[in-house]
Amino acid sequence: MKTVGSYWPYAPTLFDYIRRAMPQNAPQSLSKQDVYAVSAYILYLNGLLPAGATLDAKSLSAIEMPNRNMFVGDSRPDVTNPACITDC
Repeated sequence: MKTVGSYWPYAPTLFDYIRRAMPQNAPQSLSKQDVYAVSAYILYLNGLLPAGATLDAKSLSAIEMPNRNMFVGDSRPDVTNPACITDC
């Protein structure tokens, strides 16, 4: 089942998605504080943030998503990360 905890390996990715996609009728129109508030609420609903917690850049990046170690790289030969070709 896809949840916030299983869909993203890092909490800042959730913040970025909300910032870019919400609200649906006017994407990218939320203030930074609103994006943090929506992110905090979603993380709270998923049991990843306590009630009344304040979210900012530092606390957001400190959240450890429950499924973060279950993501695997794409092993298809036609998919590469140019930034990580050598000495990865």
